Amino acid sequence: MSNFDEYIEKVRDYLKGKTIKEYDCPSSVDALYQGMPVQVGPGSNPGIILRSDTFAELGNPAEGSTGFILWTEDPSRVHDGRISLIGPDITELEGSSQPFGQVIMLGGQKLNPDLQDKIEEYQHISDHLEGYMVRSSSRSIWGRISRKAAAKGFDLQTLGRALMIVMKSGIPEIESMEIVFVTSSKSDIQELDTIAETVESIRKDIIKEYWKEKGYDLECDLDCNSCNYRETCDDIKDILRTRNRMERAQSAEE
Repeated sequence: MSNFDEYIEKVRDYLKGKTIKEYDCPSSVDALYQGMPVQVGPGSNPGIILRSDTFAELGNPAEGSTGFILWTEDPSRVHDGRISLIGPDITELEGSSQPFGQVIMLGGQKLNPDLQDKIEEYQHISDHLEGYMVRSSSRSIWGRISRKAAAKGFDLQTLGRALMIVMKSGIPEIESMEIVFVTSSKSDIQELDTIAETVESIRKDIIKEYWKEKGYDLECDLDCNSCNYRETCDDIKDILRTRNRMERAQSAEE
């Protein structure tokens, strides 16, 4: 049983009894690109979205937000291509600021704790998505959608598909991927955040244990998005990943 299997079931329980819009997207990255109203990929986002250029805002601290990632080694636990939405979509939110929740669930037989930090790198993709800007910490997501993007048809299915494109492209171990978005109310976000709180504790333990095995005893809050030493850590991670690949390749040859 994977670290997060229990919490995938808790998300399932959370969804019960709520009014949900469901979208089923294709599995392959090539098919996910088809029909996207905005650009997806490195350099797609030109930069900051000013308040005057904002169509809608999600997860402003005054409204509340939460976000987390769950993964399992059993791909069948995750509905591949499924996007579930609780609450209004972007097209209904012009000029408003709305609470926001984002849950990403991944399945793959080769997913493991060594990939935790890499998985988290893809949780927020604003630099890879036209018309979307996000400021985040480990559990909060504060996003803006530009007026130009909204006019092109940007909605939460667009955001979900973009997340699937970027994550599946960057992490080949992902076999199935499912996303839940919540824009309904503060109380719904608070309910979801009770799950996020425990998930946050588990992910920190996973990362600490990973680095401890590599000989590093981390003394930080493990929020890489706001860390002043992220560039140094990323360099170390790249070196370790390269070494691990070389060791696996050497073992396969022996």
